[in-house]
Parts: sequence; C-alpha cells; structure tokens
Amino acid sequence: MMIEVFVVVVMPAGGVSQTSAIVAFFIVTIGAGAGKSYLEATCYALVSAMPPKFMSAVMFGCGFSGVVASTLQCIIKASMPDTYESALIQSYIYFSLALAIMGIALCMALCLRYNSFAQRHVGEFRNLASAATLGEGTMETEPVADGNGVFEGDVVLDDQAARAEGAGGKKASGEIEEEEEEVRELRAEVEEVGESRGHFTDQHLTTSQQLQRTRVKPVFKLIYPMQIACFCIFFVSLFIFPSLIIPIDRTDKWFATLAILIYNCGDATGRLSSSIKKIWPSRRVLLIVSLCRFIFFPLIFLCIYKYIPGHTPAYIILGSLGLTKGFFGATSMVFGPNTPGLQTEGQRVMAGQLMGISLLAGASVSALLALLVVLFLP
Repeated sequence: MMIEVFVVVVMPAGGVSQTSAIVAFFIVTIGAGAGKSYLEATCYALVSAMPPKFMSAVMFGCGFSGVVASTLQCIIKASMPDTYESALIQSYIYFSLALAIMGIALCMALCLRYNSFAQRHVGEFRNLASAATLGEGTMETEPVADGNGVFEGDVVLDDQAARAEGAGGKKASGEIEEEEEEVRELRAEVEEVGESRGHFTDQHLTTSQQLQRTRVKPVFKLIYPMQIACFCIFFVSLFIFPSLIIPIDRTDKWFATLAILIYNCGDATGRLSSSIKKIWPSRRVLLIVSLCRFIFFPLIFLCIYKYIPGHTPAYIILGSLGLTKGFFGATSMVFGPNTPGLQTEGQRVMAGQLMGISLLAGASVSALLALLVVLFLP
C-alpha cells in the first residue's frame, strides 16, 4: 500500500498523459482497496483473542485516522489559495504524511513479535517466542506417541507420564471423531475437547491453524445477531458518507470539508466511548438501534432537497450519524468475539474474522449503491 501511495505522489511530477494517469489511478485504487480490506480483516482477527479493550482501540484508531485527515485538510485549505498549484502542493503534503504514518505503523507492527503481551495472545508471535526459547536451551514441549500416531503434550518427565498422556490422547481422538460424526452444538464440542487436549492444542497453534480447525457454522450461529447489527450500522453510515454530503450544498467551498470533519469527530468519539463498559448496551438494544438508524436516510434527503434548510441541521445530523456509527459499530465488533459460548482462541478469532467480513460487506455494498443514487441527485 505504501508503493501505491508513492505512485500517486510521483505521477504529477513524471509528466504522464491524462489517460495513463487515469489507468494508473484506477489500478492503485483497486490495489489500495483490496489491501485495506485484507489488512483490516487480519487486524480484527488478531485482536479477537485479546481483551475487549484492544478491539475498541483498533476501532478508535480507524476513526482517529479520519479526524487527522480532515484536520489536515482544513489546515491546508485555510492556509493556501484555491489554485491548481496549491492543490498539487496540498496533495504532496497529504500523501507524504500518509507515507510517513504508514512507515511508522509498519515498524510498530514488526516490533509486536517482541512484545510479551502479543506473544501471549497471538499464535504466530507465541511460536516465535517458543522457538527463541528453544534456541536458548530451554526445555520445550515434546511429542508423545500413542498407538495411533503422535500428538502434542507436556514435557515428558518419565515413561509413566508418557504412557498416561498417550492413553489420554487416544481417548480424546475417539471423542473428537465421534463429535464430528454427530455434528453436535458448539458448546458440547467445546466441553468435550476442553476436557481433553483440544484447548491445550488450540493454545499452541498459529492463528491461521486455529482458523483452519474451527468450524464456521457453529460460530456463525452464535454471533449472527451482531453481524446483522454491524452490517446495518456501516451500511447506513457509508451510504451517506461521503457521497450524500456534497449534494447538500455544492456551492459552498467549506461545507463539505466541515461536514466531513464533524462526522469524523463524532465517529472517533463514539469509537473511543466503546471502551467504557459501563455504558455498553445489551445485545438486543444494539440490534434494535442498528435498525433504527435507517431514519438517517430520509433526514439526509430532506437536507439535499432543501426541506430542511441551512447548514446547522445538516451538521447536527451528520455529527449524530458519526457518533452513533462509532459507538454502536465499535461495540458490535467488541461483542462479536466475546459472545458467550466462544471458549477457545480459534472460535474467538473466527468470530473476529466474520465480524470483519460483515463490516466490510456493509461498507462495500453501501458505497456501490451510493454511486448509483448520486447520479439522480440535484
């Protein structure tokens, strides 16, 4: 994604033709969109195994980036004339800062492997730490053989312990096979596997291995209300923002800029508020509110067609839209991986990934529909 931003920065200085610039812009836009979706979904999956405040922190980071971008836009717009040359300088400043921020974020992400907290909660980092410890000569978990194969167990202290572990593994294998044949509910499966070696093995798998060994359907059956809420919240918000903001007033040069800033500030405030457990709504209330937010559609169209005149009502509506989207959207993302009944890391990681898919689906569908609606607006 840094390469894509770099291409956007250097294209004006390269003297490329308009057609070449359009083609390059579309290519990097598609690549940036795919990269953003992939990295965002990966981030949601990684923090799903951590305490809820970390999901709130990730959600706040996404919202705060919008505040930073809008603030920079206001500062640059106010300090420079409205000419092509100044617009070119503004783009250089904006995208150069974006490259710097992305570089810092990359360095911080690479440093996570040395963070003890990340090593406890993320399978990949945990395995790297175990490998480093093994290299230093520390005793590690050895495979314990039974009659049917090899499985992971505790460090073998004597032959008797090895035989006991082997017998336990054989029993657990039979139980797991029986569960797969009968396809029981998730809670029963967790209890059976947790009593044997399933939960222990889950702790020693990487995130990708946890996802491969976790069934999607049982997790989906537990979290689908939060998926519906998340989809609706982001669908409503990103259908309106930013496509339906500019049509409210196309002549005022500052209206759209200030409206986007107000929306982003409300969004970031709501996301930050989701870290306060005392104000969390119940899951039922969250689902109801996500459906009630469709009321923003007629309000925005009333602003566009001047049935609600002036900028102040539009600012209030957009601020409320951002605030409710930030709080209830982030809360739904927090609730998903922490749904009662999800007891292993693999199940929580799967829940986080499914919630991320719901978020991105709501954002993508709404953006595509908004492009069609804008064609018929004044």
